[in-house]
Amino acid sequence: MTISCGYKGCSNFSKHVIFFLIILLFSTRACCEDHPHAPKRINCLESERRALLAIKSDLYKSDYWLSSWTGYDCCKWRGVSCDNTTNHVIRLDLHYPLDQYLDPPKKSKVNPSLFELKHLKYLDLSLNNFSTLVPSMISSLVHLEHLNLSCVNFDGLIPQQLGNLPNLRFLDLSCYDCYSSLWSNNLSWLSHLTSLEYLDMSFVNLSLANSWIHQINYNSLKHLALSNCLLQDAVGANADTMKLNSLSNISMKVNRKLKHLDFACNSLTKIPFDMESFIHLEYLDLSWNNIIGEIPLSMSNVIHLMHLDLSRNHITGEIPLSMGNLTSLLYLDLSSNGYFGRIPDFMGNHSSLLLMDLSSNEFSGRIPDAFCKLIYLEELLLFDNNISGQIPENMGNLHNLRYFDASMNNLMGQIPLSLGDLCNLETLDLSLNNIGGELTNLLDGLSKCLQGSQLWYFNIHGNKLSGSIPFSLGQLSQLRFLDISWNLLQDNMTEAHFSNLTDLSDLDISYNSLNLILSDDWVPPFHAKKIHMSYCHLGTRFPSWIQTQRTLEDLSLSGVGLYGNIPSWFSDFIFNNSQFQLDISSNNLNGQLPSSLSNIMDLSNNSFEGTIPSSYAKFEYAKVLKLSNNHIHGSLPAFFCNFTNLYMLHLSNNYLSGEVPNCHGSYPINLNSLHLNNNNLSGPFPSILRNSKKLIVLDLGGNKFSGEIPKWVGRSFPLLKILRLSSNLFHHSIPANIGNFTFLQVLDLSSNSLIGSIPSTIENLSFMGVKQNYTHNLLRFSGDSSGFHGCESCGYFSNGDMGYILDDNIKITAKGSTNEYTKALSAVASIDLSNNELSGEIPKEITKLHGLCFLNLSNNHLTGRIPENISAITELESLDLSMNHLTGEIPSKLSSLNFLSFLNISYNNLSGRIPTGGQFSTFNDSIYAGNKGLCGVPLPECPDDDANHSPSQIGENEKVHKGYSLSIGGQDV
Repeated sequence: MTISCGYKGCSNFSKHVIFFLIILLFSTRACCEDHPHAPKRINCLESERRALLAIKSDLYKSDYWLSSWTGYDCCKWRGVSCDNTTNHVIRLDLHYPLDQYLDPPKKSKVNPSLFELKHLKYLDLSLNNFSTLVPSMISSLVHLEHLNLSCVNFDGLIPQQLGNLPNLRFLDLSCYDCYSSLWSNNLSWLSHLTSLEYLDMSFVNLSLANSWIHQINYNSLKHLALSNCLLQDAVGANADTMKLNSLSNISMKVNRKLKHLDFACNSLTKIPFDMESFIHLEYLDLSWNNIIGEIPLSMSNVIHLMHLDLSRNHITGEIPLSMGNLTSLLYLDLSSNGYFGRIPDFMGNHSSLLLMDLSSNEFSGRIPDAFCKLIYLEELLLFDNNISGQIPENMGNLHNLRYFDASMNNLMGQIPLSLGDLCNLETLDLSLNNIGGELTNLLDGLSKCLQGSQLWYFNIHGNKLSGSIPFSLGQLSQLRFLDISWNLLQDNMTEAHFSNLTDLSDLDISYNSLNLILSDDWVPPFHAKKIHMSYCHLGTRFPSWIQTQRTLEDLSLSGVGLYGNIPSWFSDFIFNNSQFQLDISSNNLNGQLPSSLSNIMDLSNNSFEGTIPSSYAKFEYAKVLKLSNNHIHGSLPAFFCNFTNLYMLHLSNNYLSGEVPNCHGSYPINLNSLHLNNNNLSGPFPSILRNSKKLIVLDLGGNKFSGEIPKWVGRSFPLLKILRLSSNLFHHSIPANIGNFTFLQVLDLSSNSLIGSIPSTIENLSFMGVKQNYTHNLLRFSGDSSGFHGCESCGYFSNGDMGYILDDNIKITAKGSTNEYTKALSAVASIDLSNNELSGEIPKEITKLHGLCFLNLSNNHLTGRIPENISAITELESLDLSMNHLTGEIPSKLSSLNFLSFLNISYNNLSGRIPTGGQFSTFNDSIYAGNKGLCGVPLPECPDDDANHSPSQIGENEKVHKGYSLSIGGQDV
């Protein structure tokens, strides 16, 4: 080693002295480097440096996100801070960095060296993945003030030892991006954390922590978040806990500092605190609970509240006047409750509001004029209420409004002119109301915005708008979603209406009286995903401009007057988009079917001819295929066995023939609806259906199927709601296990050659045992849907991002005529076994089907009496027992059936007096024909009537007889 001292000729003695001092310096450092007061330039203590490196070694991909952990001075490493005096590590931030360069963390370990950092005040391990129990040794870090263990995938019981951290001010055990496996049945350890200011245990399972509200220490608490904890209403605390926190103490101490309360997504039935003294509270979220009752009046004292969310509860009543005191509110969400009455005018006093959500309640009356004072409001949601009247003209004062949704109400009148001044409006949804007038003022106003209208979502479908669509629509260049369907709009719609809609993605103008004038060489300025123009008038061959829409996923041109053949390019268009949804039903299209099959394809009600293309065999992903009411012939291809994703197959009213193919190894196991009716199909009951356990609608009527109805039918279709096998050649008896169809609502086995008795197991058709109410969706059912999702409010099912209307249809013979039921089908329960060779008595068990609407057992060989208790079928509207061998009297209680509008018991061997009163006063004598033993109105009097009636009564009977002589079965002729 050479030492330069600044001059030459240094003596040997001096050299030795300097060398000795250097050795002494290094030896002193080696012995004393861990001493906190040792003079040095490097702050990090070596023992703690080694501990940090050990911790790093067990963290996932730490070489990447802790790459700065090199060198000797650990106090300069990422996430590490040391005390300036003692040099001990006091802060350690090891949260996993979720960025675009790192995948989600795989398993890490908590290295025991962590607990050697005894002077830690701040520890953040969030977003790692430890997949283990919470280490109880954390309690040894007694100086901790900040502990963040959120989203670290700890599981198991939270250790009580966490209560031994007396200096803790911040504790986060939550997991917002994952479902935690942490749980606790006793939070008494929290009562010892007297300095705690911030506590978040969201997504920790606290379902067994019955006294949770009493076990939290509220002395210093400012932020409390316990969302998604499965919390129940707290019960009383034990004696020790009550000494720390009585309910009154909670109220007194909470009000002093608490600013943030989040109890969202639990099972609370009441607000867990007395709100009277929460004068400093700024944030309160009690959404997604089961809270009942009304908003407490004490809520008015929370005058500093800025965020209030009570949505998704069962709160009822009117909004109390005291809510008008909450003038600091920025965010108010009362949606999805049971509030009723008018929206009070004082809601306009919340002048600082940015968001108000009152949707999905039962509010009535008008939108208050006072809303015009909410000049900072950006989002206003009023949808799904009973609000009526006209939209206030002064709504145009809300120049900051970006989102306005008042759909699904009873709004009427015209759209106010001032809405055209809302240039910042991005979303406007007024759908499903009774709004009339024209669109001209609104669209003209928005098109004149100086900076351009910001409107990108415009939905006004299902109203009573009339008149023409102004050309100014084409100037709304930001528009991406446009739905004006189901209105009374008329006149021409041309290319100019779309001129600047370059971003348009969803277009629905269907069900209007619009005349579309679009040239065949038109190139739309947009590339849409959805185009619906059904039941407007196009009146052309298949439009060529469709092929410019390379991103198109959903095309509906039903009933637009298309004619001619499908162009060859369209098959390639379908082929290039496997998820394409196509509806071109009810047109005048003819020729061959397209060679490609889309995910959803409805070509019904056209004049297509030829056979089902063999090329369809390669489109096994298809989910819906509807080819009914065409001129298709040939046999049913065997490749349908491989269509395991098919939900709906409708081939009715064609010229298909031959037997339904057998399947070997592969079956259409997801079928929900199958219509093969009114063809020339033959052979036994299709075995292809043996594994279709999700079948809900099966219509094989009007064919030449023969043989017996196999017994496996009763076992294979547990979800079946519609079974129609009428007008075939089936024989033998009705399987007894038909009673397994507990969801069945329509059973039609008429016009076959079935023999034997009606099975008594018919009483097990439990769906028919109760009254059915109308719903939009026929295929709404209980049971294992396994990927099938029904939508009650909109009538479609979805699988992933696919949706389709499920309004099925079926023909039912009742009340003397045959009608097709579609939307009303959900409210119908019907049994038709007519025109067979059935014998024996009518089973008394049938009277347990109280919800049955139509019963037709006519033209069989039934004997015995009409069940005495048949009046128990209280919903019965149509009863046809004609052309049998029934005996005995007509049950007198039949007159009590208030809905019975059609009755035919002709051509039996009935006797005795005809019941009087009720609906029987509307029936004429034809319904009793062929029963020589019957007597009484409207037939000739019974033998003992002369002795029991005065002349005046006889005259009245004659009037009744004459007054109803022109009614047959309750129907005027």
